[in-house]
Amino acid sequence: TLVFKVGYAFDTVGNLLPVPHPPIEEADRYRGDPETSSLVAAGELAPFKKGGELLLYGSAYPCGSCGHLLQVKVSLRQRDSAFWSKELWVFGPRSWQRKLLAAIPGAAEIITQPVDLVYENAYGGSDPANPGESFAANPAGVGFSLRGLRTKGLLLPRIECGPHFIASPANHVPPAGFGPLAPHWEPRSRETAEIDQEALAAGGCPWDREPAETLYNSAPLDQRFDQPFEGELSLKLRGLFADTPHDVVINLPQVKPLIQLVINNKSSPLSALCDTLIIHADQMQIHLVFRCAIAWSSKNRLEGLVSLRDLAAEEQERRGQTEAHD
Repeated sequence: TLVFKVGYAFDTVGNLLPVPHPPIEEADRYRGDPETSSLVAAGELAPFKKGGELLLYGSAYPCGSCGHLLQVKVSLRQRDSAFWSKELWVFGPRSWQRKLLAAIPGAAEIITQPVDLVYENAYGGSDPANPGESFAANPAGVGFSLRGLRTKGLLLPRIECGPHFIASPANHVPPAGFGPLAPHWEPRSRETAEIDQEALAAGGCPWDREPAETLYNSAPLDQRFDQPFEGELSLKLRGLFADTPHDVVINLPQVKPLIQLVINNKSSPLSALCDTLIIHADQMQIHLVFRCAIAWSSKNRLEGLVSLRDLAAEEQERRGQTEAHD
């Protein structure tokens, strides 16, 4: 599998600049203990993915009038006019309060600092009344109680998806976030593949049987798309940048990779698909990950090379040189 990445830096008015050679994440990276923390980055050297998926890393930024609650929203429009959006609500710190015979969400504090959009701030974690029990969809989170018991000191999640917010300690709500899910979290943990160790040692196909098509998809289910990304893409981001109360609109140009597999001085074309769109809001960068399958056999000892060119970038560079010359 050939994997390559295209990167752009952007500003809050939508200007873009190419990022040369953005690094590829070779493996999953965790914030701490893999059992109790979320992913800092999902590995990108996957042999395949199904369709396309969007990931976002960043923080929610308060503005002058936000007070106790922030809204973060991401929208995507593709060339076929297919529109997608997702929003999260970010609260100030809060905990459960007892009222008569029930516990209710306490008032949120005013938000004065950026809030990390990480699963540690979303619903989940382990049950303080049953330390051995953790929320399978987000063991890194906060607020999980198996039966709604022992709520004293139990914090509420700071990030929720809505429109129905957690109202009882016994509520089990989906974790809210834009980042990747770890392989051992639900729903990814339901998709496993049997490994053929003998074939793996010989350099062959490592799976004993056909794996699930989504085995390497790491985005939340509502950030996955039936088809890979194609053509020009338009993003709209809200609540992710300091001192920027307006929407940030970013129009991504079309990438036109030209790939050739050269063996024995004979070349054949290869086709790559963009299956991952990654937004690094704090760094103000956007990355597109492309993947291309190369038919091969562990018994084939021929050597070759892969040639990769971006025709769109070359065309833009030629236009720039022509304008400079004029």
